[in-house]
Amino acid sequence: TLIGRALALRCPRCGNGKLFAGWFRMHDACPHCTMKFERAPGYFLGAAYFNYGLTALVLVVAYVTLHFGAGMSNGMLTPPFVIFFVLFPLFFFRYARALWLNMDYYFDVEGFASDDEVRSRSVPPAKP
Repeated sequence: TLIGRALALRCPRCGNGKLFAGWFRMHDACPHCTMKFERAPGYFLGAAYFNYGLTALVLVVAYVTLHFGAGMSNGMLTPPFVIFFVLFPLFFFRYARALWLNMDYYFDVEGFASDDEVRSRSVPPAKP
C-alpha cells in the first residue's frame, strides 16, 4: 500500500492528499489529513542520497553492459550518459522524496502522530 502511495505521490497516512503543489514544491502538510511531511530541517537529505544512489547504480550497470557487453566506446556512451545524469535525478526527485517519506512512515508511525494524538495516548483518561 505504501509503495503504491509513494508512486502515486500521495500522503502515506491517508493516501488522498497530494505530496506536491508543483513539480518541485512540496506541501508542508497533507491537505486531507494534515499530516506534517517534513519532520525536521534537512529531513529529506536521505531522499537526495537515495536519488543519487539510484542514478549512479543505473549508470554503472548501463556502462558495464554497454561498454563491455555490447562493445560501445566511451565516446559513444558519454553524451547519452551525461544527459541521463542530468535529467533522471530531476525526474526522480519527487519519487525519491515520496519513497523516503513512505519508508519513514512505515518504520516510525508514532513519529508522524499529531501533537493531539500523542497527548491523547500518553495522558490517562480522567476519572469521573
